[in-house]
Amino acid sequence: MPPPTGTGTAGTSSTVTARVTSQDKTNSWAKAGLMLRNNIASAGSSNGYLVLATTPGNGIALSYDSNSDGYLDTNTLKTGSATVAPVWLRLVRSGTSVTGSYSADGTTWTTVGTATPTGANSTLDAGMFSTAHAGSTGTASFTQFSVS
Repeated sequence: MPPPTGTGTAGTSSTVTARVTSQDKTNSWAKAGLMLRNNIASAGSSNGYLVLATTPGNGIALSYDSNSDGYLDTNTLKTGSATVAPVWLRLVRSGTSVTGSYSADGTTWTTVGTATPTGANSTLDAGMFSTAHAGSTGTASFTQFSVS
């Protein structure tokens, strides 16, 4: 994945929020969303890895590292079909667990799922990301990124 477009720090009691305002439909699994990792700036694997993303063809996906290898290996999907931008995304970290939710209006939230990414530090890097998938090129736009 390319470098993040916005970053912050999420402790064990944090909320990360952003609005995905647009996303190119390059692939049904193209992703635009929020990311948590022990080290968001380094390439390759990183423990504590979790993403919440909108996809053009597979709904909202909460993906995380469940086996300590530093790569995403577990997916939870909500809606099961296209959930296109604009959409709000939110990660709420409470201790070692992270709950991912989405919203059409930024007020009423639908929970995608809760995950416990393995090997997560007490403080995780938080950021926004996009990937076009399968070697394609695409863009996504975000607003109102916050970490509290």
